[in-house]
Amino acid sequence: LETVQAARARAGEGGVLDIGCGRGEWLKVLAEAGIEATGIDLSPVMAEHCRAQGLDVAPGDAVRALADRPAESLTVITGLHLIEHLPFAVLYRLFEEVARVLRPQGVCIFETPNPENVLVGSHTFYHDATHSNPLTPTAMRFLAEYHGFHTVETRRLHPYPPEARVPGSDPLTERVNGHLCGPQDYALIGQKPRA
Repeated sequence: LETVQAARARAGEGGVLDIGCGRGEWLKVLAEAGIEATGIDLSPVMAEHCRAQGLDVAPGDAVRALADRPAESLTVITGLHLIEHLPFAVLYRLFEEVARVLRPQGVCIFETPNPENVLVGSHTFYHDATHSNPLTPTAMRFLAEYHGFHTVETRRLHPYPPEARVPGSDPLTERVNGHLCGPQDYALIGQKPRA
């Protein structure tokens, strides 16, 4: 939320779009903070569910929806647990459109499962049969920078609870805990440079 607010202060209070908005949880958080945002979801059922809650959501394809928007027309674009569902060619095109549609100093935020956590990368990622491939933070940072984003940040999120950790504080135990109990997700945050 603070990242969205900072982007709007920097780049102007242009539009905020959540792609793949699902049940609209993030849109509700934004609304509660007084930030007008719209959503798009491939599922007409999810879009209708959101509209029934008073959220501004349309059914549709994210890449197509972005392609229909004018250049530099949005301040923030978010996609939470979306990019891991996309084939690479679509993901590449998504970043291309996001870079085109964002205003200078606007931001994109993409959250995805973190394969640096071995349990996530080898097991829990596959609980969702619609997931395509785990996406490493390094690869996603490269993709964002390739499309012209700078000040790209990787924010690791949602570690396993402390009781899941192996007892001990020696370097090997800490390393094991990092790989097995570390952050289950990460957010890629990319800022579009000034014009």
